Amino acid sequence: MYIPRPAKLLFQYDDGWNLFIENNHVDEWQLLSVEKMLACSTCAMGVRRYCCSSPEYSHSRFFCQTCKSKACSACGLKGTEQWIAQQRHILPDCEWQHITLTMPHLLWPFFNNNWCLLNQLFRCATRAMLKHAKRQGLEIGIFCALHTYGRQLNQHPHIHLSVTRGDSLNMTPGNRFSLKERR
Repeated sequence: MYIPRPAKLLFQYDDGWNLFIENNHVDEWQLLSVEKMLACSTCAMGVRRYCCSSPEYSHSRFFCQTCKSKACSACGLKGTEQWIAQQRHILPDCEWQHITLTMPHLLWPFFNNNWCLLNQLFRCATRAMLKHAKRQGLEIGIFCALHTYGRQLNQHPHIHLSVTRGDSLNMTPGNRFSLKERR
């Protein structure tokens, strides 16, 4: 039985996606991404048939193909989980601190589709964390992810950082990264 995903419902409810594209400019890549996501796990993406090889049983199952798009709430999640699994082999096995850096909503329009400016958020965020860690006498590891939208799917550029909690070179108990200044 097919159960639509919540993100799909947002686009399909009251024909919202079609009304949106009639009244707004949508780039070709955005249109393609949404159309792929809407077709994901439906017959429109193609169907695979698997048959039981046993001569005693003659049943088969049909599976709809997925879109494998990063924009899809199902396929994108799977891709993210695979990426995380790959990174675990590279990243140090230690405690991590998750930090989210946001900005005032009045600045959001300046970042809208401005990829050069959005890329600078990485540099600003990592420099701030490295400078803070250096004042504490620590060398930390960082990886970042940029989000250009919020939970309500509104424009909300912000950056997520994962920072090693301890000094990446010296993991003694007193060498812990903290956003609070040491006394």
